[in-house]
Amino acid sequence: MSELLEDPEPGFARAASELGDADAVQLLRELVALSPTNLEDPAHARWEKPNYVATAAHIVRAARSWGLSARLIDPESEHPGAEEFHGVPRPNIVIDLDAGATERVLLIAHYDVVPVPAEQASRWTSPPHTLSPKRNGRLYGRGSNDDLGSGVVGSLLALRRLAGAPLRRNVRLLICCDEETGGVGGIEAIKARDEKHPPGDPERLIEADVVLIPDGSPYVAAGSSGVLMLDAVSTEPVAVGPVVELGATLTALHGIAEKWTSAYPAPGGPEAPPPQPTLTGRATVTRFDFEASGRGADLPRLVRAHAETEATNQIPQSVTLIFQGEGERLVVLRRWLRQQLRRPYRLEITHASALTVPTGALAVSVVGKGYHAGWPHRALNPVTGALHLLDEVVINGKVDLEEPGTLSFGVDVRLPPEMSLEAGEREALEPVRSWISRRGLPFRIDSPPGRSRGGYALPLDHPAVARLQAILGETLGASGVYGEFGGTDASTLVGLTTPKGAPLPALVFGSMDPEAHYHEADESVDPKILRGVAESIRRFIADP
Repeated sequence: MSELLEDPEPGFARAASELGDADAVQLLRELVALSPTNLEDPAHARWEKPNYVATAAHIVRAARSWGLSARLIDPESEHPGAEEFHGVPRPNIVIDLDAGATERVLLIAHYDVVPVPAEQASRWTSPPHTLSPKRNGRLYGRGSNDDLGSGVVGSLLALRRLAGAPLRRNVRLLICCDEETGGVGGIEAIKARDEKHPPGDPERLIEADVVLIPDGSPYVAAGSSGVLMLDAVSTEPVAVGPVVELGATLTALHGIAEKWTSAYPAPGGPEAPPPQPTLTGRATVTRFDFEASGRGADLPRLVRAHAETEATNQIPQSVTLIFQGEGERLVVLRRWLRQQLRRPYRLEITHASALTVPTGALAVSVVGKGYHAGWPHRALNPVTGALHLLDEVVINGKVDLEEPGTLSFGVDVRLPPEMSLEAGEREALEPVRSWISRRGLPFRIDSPPGRSRGGYALPLDHPAVARLQAILGETLGASGVYGEFGGTDASTLVGLTTPKGAPLPALVFGSMDPEAHYHEADESVDPKILRGVAESIRRFIADP
């Protein structure tokens, strides 16, 4: 890992030279420091977006200082008391360059970032909410790439270079919130707002001939995976055995999802090639929380289980298990757990956790490898390892099996670009609900409205694809057209049309190269790639 610079300013000066704009680097520093984190956990009634208002206001001020016309639209203030917004402000930014042209390019970016969980914070080699240059020339910090760098700064920099120049196309930039959790207050709210106005009405914001979404990797993605954010909870206290059974049932969803095939090539790399040459569905249990009622017994009992992540779309690095009981029995249990855990997972007795460990308790961490949930083949999901270990615990009677507790699981399900939300919900939810019904267990599983969406599929030979591919080949040396493993705002555009009545084309690309580690510790951006993203946007708008 590249070391931090003792004096970061030369590193920022180098980044400004490579990006070609010192103000853009300064803006990225300020946005990372503002930390616009987005946490939604319906199972625990948490909707936490503490820095949205300050971040959106800062972006507007910066845009205006760059000579751009910017305004705010907040669906929560337009519809106070609306249940889906939970009283949390959801500001979105609209920036227009109007050249009086007949064609419009729409840019969509997002300013919200995933939280940094306690476990992940210990693995950052620089402060996660301070943009930090390192000797390799990259800039490190949460959101430095996804999407404060790739989308927000990349798009604003392109518009700054276009402002005042004669343009062949009008441009609109939407910088939205809530992308990481399904877009309920962001692009989904804007789409719902548009539906209240007839086509061609100036009040409609998603009106364009083509859409660019710089929230991906340095290649063209013509198809974008859909996403289901599933929540499974207990409706009354339940013992450890059924907890493990439900976990195994949810884990088995991947076997169903990987049979959903796609025609879109799967991107990858030599360090972690995709398991198939084309995209398939994926299903990953990411969140796992169990808290016992605290009845107490000499026999060891599981009192807490916690996947060390706060985001359903993030595979955790570890799962913490806390056992209580008589001291010598816990010593024996610790040795037994070490023997039972299956490789390549490993067991650590002490590990960073968001949990408070009671005095005298045994806390162990099942450690894997975290990654963005859209790319599960690049991760080693410790939830799976923890469930296997707890299954052995139950089978061998190593804990008090009658100790009840409350439970919640979160599952990130990815749909192939061609798959609708309705089909995905049917095929993912019905098997689990059928299993719950047959077993008569107190569980419920839902796909919360506004946090899930179907896929987006643009023909691989669409003229806009060929045009952007040619530009990226010159600006970033990129080749090939792929499907997008992650879910992006492209899928919100399904069913929308251009002013001429054709399906609205959306193209995903960006600066998320294999070293970006977005959603993970040491997220970073290469200023040279970010410059290429901004130049690609500029050329797509300005070139004939």
